[in-house]
Amino acid sequence: MKYDVALDGPSGSGKTSIGRAVAGELGLPFVDSGLLYRAVTALYVEAFPSDLVCDIARLVPLLEGGMQYDIVTGVVSYCGGEIRMGLHDPGVDRLVSPVSAVPEVRRTVNRELVRIAGAQDVVMAGRDIGTTVLPQAFLKVFITADPVVRAGRRVAQLAADGVGASIEDVLANIRLRDTIDSSRQDSPLRCTEEYLLVDNSVDGSRAVVDTILAEYRRRRSHAV
Repeated sequence: MKYDVALDGPSGSGKTSIGRAVAGELGLPFVDSGLLYRAVTALYVEAFPSDLVCDIARLVPLLEGGMQYDIVTGVVSYCGGEIRMGLHDPGVDRLVSPVSAVPEVRRTVNRELVRIAGAQDVVMAGRDIGTTVLPQAFLKVFITADPVVRAGRRVAQLAADGVGASIEDVLANIRLRDTIDSSRQDSPLRCTEEYLLVDNSVDGSRAVVDTILAEYRRRRSHAV
């Protein structure tokens, strides 16, 4: 029996930090699916830096080279070559949701995610992990948080990377991404009755981590 943990939720909800903490406690590798979508977007922005919208006709051929995610280093590569652009560059932020909504992109990323999870139990974070990538996950968790809180976290993250941004612009981008992610036809962001729903609006995620660990261990103690 596999014991994968699927963490889903919107941008800025804290999935990555929570996922890393849960994975560390359980001794499992952590996989951030968002890095793969950002890598595809960065590849596109590098190739077509003047595009302000995603041109699918230009995007799809970029996927033919294949993608590989190193579960140890977290590096995403294409045909053995690394992506030069920062994955949290504002240009990537602007296009990551429309790029991620392209069915060919989702199929490419999901194939790599399924390959990784097929080799070992994982803690995997994203927006459709429990519904599409790992539908049989041992534990599915949906992490949410207030949009204003999420925007504040994103501004702080950008500042740490030396990038200035107003909270108004970041909040508008987050709300746009929420709309795109939840309304796309292919694998939309959604919380079903199978999920453990947790709110991570309060700064500091230790209580959320403990809630997830407690539920995981409770289920393991009853697993056959």
